[in-house]
Amino acid sequence: MNNINTDFQAGRQIVVFDQIDATYPGGVHVSKIDAAARFTNGVIPAGTVVVPDADGRYKVLNAALTASNLSGAIGLVSHDIKIDDYPLAAIIMSGTARIDALPDLEKTGIALLAKALPRISFI
Repeated sequence: MNNINTDFQAGRQIVVFDQIDATYPGGVHVSKIDAAARFTNGVIPAGTVVVPDADGRYKVLNAALTASNLSGAIGLVSHDIKIDDYPLAAIIMSGTARIDALPDLEKTGIALLAKALPRISFI
């Protein structure tokens, strides 16, 4: 038991999802620039909404949620992810999420988020 690594970069995780029904196959690569601009602690938290970017990758939103910038949203990040050179995120497309456990931006725009992601139930 001496070789157990307890140096987890993301730290303690908050439970966001009570149930996961479907994920995006293979995950998505998230833009480091947008993620680092929003999350200065170096970690993308679970429950962060992910939308398509112009270059074929995906990005996190760094602005207030609106219907136009949520168009094309594919889901929410499943667990905390360290922002490295090319972050790969598992995306929840269908399931049940806790509103209180979402990041602040997503929590304030929950009505718009529920419309953009109808397969995720928010409780």
